[in-house]
Amino acid sequence: MLSSKLKAILGQVLFAVNVFVLFLVVAENRVLIPDWLHVFGRMHPLLLHFPIVIILLALLLVAIPDLLKNKEDSHMYGTDLLLLGTLTAGFTVIAGLLLSHESGYAQEALVWHKWTGLGVFWTASLLYYFLDSQRHLLIKAGSAFLALAVVVSGHLGASITHGDNFITAPLQQNNAVTVSLEEAEVFAHVVYPILENKCVGCHKASKQKGELRMDSPENLLKGGESGPALVPHDLENSLMAQRINLPEENEEHMPPEGKPQLTDEERAILEAWISSGAIIDKKVLELPDSSSIYSLAVDKFTAAPKSYDFKKVSDETVEELNNFYRKVQPLGLESPALSVSYFGRASFDPESLKDLGPVHQQTVSINLNNMPVGDADLESLAPFANLEKLYLNFASIKGDGLQHLTALENLSLLSLSGNPLDETAVEHLSEMDQLKKLFVWNTGLSGESLEELQAALPGTAVETGTQVSGEVLMLNPPVIRFDRAFFRDQLTVELSHPIGATSIFYTLDGSEPDSSNYELYEKPLVIDKNLTVKARAFAEGWIGSEKAEAEFIRATLGPSSFQMNYLPEDRYKGDGQESLFDRKKAIPDVWNLNWLGFFNNPLEVEMEFDQPTDISKLALSLWQNPGARFFPPGEVQLWTRESEAQEWKLADTYRPAPLQKDAPSLLRQVDIPFSAKAVKQLKLLAKPVDKLPAWHGAAGSKAWLMVDEVVMN
Repeated sequence: MLSSKLKAILGQVLFAVNVFVLFLVVAENRVLIPDWLHVFGRMHPLLLHFPIVIILLALLLVAIPDLLKNKEDSHMYGTDLLLLGTLTAGFTVIAGLLLSHESGYAQEALVWHKWTGLGVFWTASLLYYFLDSQRHLLIKAGSAFLALAVVVSGHLGASITHGDNFITAPLQQNNAVTVSLEEAEVFAHVVYPILENKCVGCHKASKQKGELRMDSPENLLKGGESGPALVPHDLENSLMAQRINLPEENEEHMPPEGKPQLTDEERAILEAWISSGAIIDKKVLELPDSSSIYSLAVDKFTAAPKSYDFKKVSDETVEELNNFYRKVQPLGLESPALSVSYFGRASFDPESLKDLGPVHQQTVSINLNNMPVGDADLESLAPFANLEKLYLNFASIKGDGLQHLTALENLSLLSLSGNPLDETAVEHLSEMDQLKKLFVWNTGLSGESLEELQAALPGTAVETGTQVSGEVLMLNPPVIRFDRAFFRDQLTVELSHPIGATSIFYTLDGSEPDSSNYELYEKPLVIDKNLTVKARAFAEGWIGSEKAEAEFIRATLGPSSFQMNYLPEDRYKGDGQESLFDRKKAIPDVWNLNWLGFFNNPLEVEMEFDQPTDISKLALSLWQNPGARFFPPGEVQLWTRESEAQEWKLADTYRPAPLQKDAPSLLRQVDIPFSAKAVKQLKLLAKPVDKLPAWHGAAGSKAWLMVDEVVMN
């Protein structure tokens, strides 16, 4: 039982909490929340369970006084519990209002939860103040309404946090639709169930943590505030692959600590899916048997293995056929069927196909992608009577040799993408009506030839690849590979594209590469000065890719020792002051450990050089993103001195040009016009913009200064 004095104090606190909540509601779009209050806001999920239990228990005692032998005791305990529950609900509401200022939540879902939560708090407050009024009907009606509001608000909050079907999910799982291996699609039935169970709860339409949605392949490629979640064929640069492989205790690890974690199998599937090109619209059985995603996907489905009437060859025979350029393996532990894959274009000898004589009957799949196979070499494939799948992408086939495949009655899938096919190919392919799937994209065949082929093979799905419903498809951007973007002398940069027949056009002068302005990539680039590589991929029958871009910065000087006088904000503390001169280029990702974020304090770093040093160029490498309030510094000051015994002397002051309303979001260098000879000690002071311009949505508020490197030459 609470004492009268304590109840009076708590009642006054409750009144103050109501006033503060009302202030937050009225002024929420015009108030800047300090960082320490954001910490309290993130305690919202921890606080909310306590008032729910206390309020519901209080309502039982208030609305049904006969629960206790003495009705006065029931009223007294109910009143005390309602006061405690309402007060803690107030703090929960405050935390929730602060948390709502962070990005990642769909506004419609958030608004409903916010107002039902406020309804719980205000209804509980009014009910507490009216408990002693003896208006029993009003009290019972208010209690019923409050109980309903608690349930509705809790349900809406759970939907935001865990998903729209969080409560009914167990029932839905029992009714889940199962598909056979023959019907299974790579993304819909292998990849997406993993994302739905482990990722979509925090990355969906109603809750977009980091402005990222993971409920469709389009949203994965679009990405969030840190960029695309995945880069097809590029595991190393895919954020999703990076995050799921971090230690669980790392704050960037996904799923977050405390959430259900990925199993080893699920992690392997996601990695194999990205490495294979993030396949979206293919069925599992259309994948090459030798690919890692194929074997992982097949294991997900319980299907009776296909039976064959030929005998299994001995393990010794299979082992003898395996070498550094050829892999022969059974399709299953008990299956007599074999798949054969070749590797290493330079090591391939067409005569090696004749080595497969002992397994002609057992081989049902052959992968010769990217091998220099010509028309004459296809005669070696004629004896494979049980061959079902044949992959000949990016070989050297024109068409005449396809006549050797027309008698393969079991051949159901033939992939010829990337070959320079001619009209002879159309003639022979038209005879192969046993095919279920034929891939002929990027082969140079004319539209008329493709139409003729489709008409001749009405029972075959002919994939031309470059068109869907008449729409020409766009290539993925090329991949730019390098060790570090900051370098002292020179570095090597490689460009690549997953489609081997693609040409990569690039520029080094800042201009946009296109068909009239480019250099053709043929070998790795050697970079020895500041420049930006821009590259696009082009191929016949495709729309040229979007631009890939990387900036390289030469930084020849560095202090022998340095010290930051102010720490960055906890939210963007990077790798401490070491981030300033570690020659590591940050990426546009708020979780990247190379970013140092300054908000309440400036970047102030004191540098010392072993020997008097001439400085001709100075720059700050930073992230400019007006939407996120990431601005260049409002002012930069340079101070010098000869030794610690002397006072610092102001050497120069520089104010960068203010950003305009249409300023893009990008990584950039802010050049500071400073040069000096025989510098012993240098202090750089960069102040964040203290008031955002009138055109900005948060006009008058402070800006962030996001820095990843101090560049000196």
